[in-house]
Formats: sequence, C-alpha cells, structure tokens
Amino acid sequence: MADESGDDMVVGRTNVSEERTLLLASNGENAPGGYVEDFVLHVSTKDDKVLVGTSHGVDGIHAKGTVSFPTGGAIGTIPAGNGVIAQGLNGAVGYVHQAGRDKTLEGSVGAGLLGVGGDGAAGVFGSGHNGVVGYEQATPRDVAFETAQKAGVLGRGETGVSGDGANGPGVFGRGGPGVHGLSSTGPGLLGDGQTGVNATGQAGPGLLASSPVEQGAVLESRRMAQLLLVPLRIENPLSLKQSTAGELLTTVWVDREQRDIEITSLWFCTVGGDPTEANWVKLA
Repeated sequence: MADESGDDMVVGRTNVSEERTLLLASNGENAPGGYVEDFVLHVSTKDDKVLVGTSHGVDGIHAKGTVSFPTGGAIGTIPAGNGVIAQGLNGAVGYVHQAGRDKTLEGSVGAGLLGVGGDGAAGVFGSGHNGVVGYEQATPRDVAFETAQKAGVLGRGETGVSGDGANGPGVFGRGGPGVHGLSSTGPGLLGDGQTGVNATGQAGPGLLASSPVEQGAVLESRRMAQLLLVPLRIENPLSLKQSTAGELLTTVWVDREQRDIEITSLWFCTVGGDPTEANWVKLA
C-alpha cells in the first residue's frame, strides 16, 4: 500500500498521503482529436451489482471532510470541511437508478445541485433542523433566522418561497395550520387569482381571520355583493345540532304558501346552544 507521498496508489488497500492528490485530464499525444470521454474518473461496480456480507447496498463514493477542532495555538479553531465540493455548469447532478441521464436537462438548468428522481423517488431530499435552506442570490445569509425556524423548506429573498403549479396548487401546505402567513407591514396572506383564497376546513373553520386592533375581515367588491352566504337546505336554524351566539346563517326552503317557490332567509343567533336552548332571529 501507499504510506507516504510519491508512492503508487494500490487498489484494495488503504493509501495514505501527507499531501494532496491531483488527477488532471489532458489531450496528450495519444488524443490528437481531443479528449474522448465526458468524464475524468468513473467509479462503479461490475454490472451495477456486488455481493456484500451485510444487508446494505454499496455506494459509489464516500467523502468525509474534517470536523471542527481547536488547535490550542495561534490559529485557534479550525472549522469543519465539506465532504464534496463540485463546480461546473451544475455543481452536482444526481439521478435515481430508474431515471436515465438527460444531458439536455443538465445543460438547461445550471444549478448548484440538480437532482432527478422518479416515480415515488424525490429529486432532492433534505432532512435536518431545516430540511432545505435557500437564499436568493442578492440576499445575505441570516443564521439567526435559520436557527429560529424549523422547516422542511426554508427560503429567504425578495420572495421567500415561490411555487408554480402546472396542474395543481403552486404551494400546498398540510399541518396546523396548513399555511401560516405573518407580516409586519402588509397582508399575512395575499391571494390573487380567479379565486383569491380558497379555504376548506377538515375539522375546523374553512377560514379564520382575527385582528387585535382592527376588523377581523374586510370585504370589498367593485361589481357584486361583498359577501355571499351559500344557504343551507333546512327549513329553519332549529334543525342545527348546535349553535353559537353571533352566527349569521342563510337557509333555503320551499314556501308552500307561494306556489312551492324556494325562499332564502337570513338568520342571526342571539343565544347559542342545542335546539332547546338556541335562539335565532329572522332578519329577512
């Protein structure tokens, strides 16, 4: 095996070097037409398979940087090093096994990290205090912000996280709440589209809005009514299992006295409770 600088590297052995090792590709005398392959070093297993003594797969490359440690001298503490540093059109490109290489895609992206997944496999997967952290290029890093958050995806920039759904939601959130918006100078949530905000509650209100200093909700429309309450198909509010004081309700029911015409009514709850306790006032 190699145990000092200048020795030949030996396969199947541990090779030690006190200096860096460089592998440089060049045209050379035997390649007058230019470099033939599109890689410098290729590491793999024969037929992509190799038997192992334990129940795990075999990785192509393992790289481990140094850990942070104090020197006790004038240099002080040496910071930790990275496992892999990659630089190019794309810094690093990764494919899952079932995905074929797409050089057109690689040439069109130009990213620090390009990940290509497949059915049931993520293109890029991150796990940690924050799973994935991203900054817009002109935005300085804020370590305090990163430390204070615990997010699957944490983004900071002119737009923190931007999503564009081709056939579905641009951003989908699931949790408690699904989406949380917080702003000190503007709306906590801004919706702009054919429907500005579409909210569906599974075990609670579809939309909950509150303010410590102003109205809980402000509704504005330039051509139609500011608020539409879709009527419940019940004769009156007493058929509700539970009512809460302050509720506003519309109902629709057939009025037998007016030739079976469906009439919509507006109600306000003054006393909450079950049907024996609740009191509703018919406003219209």
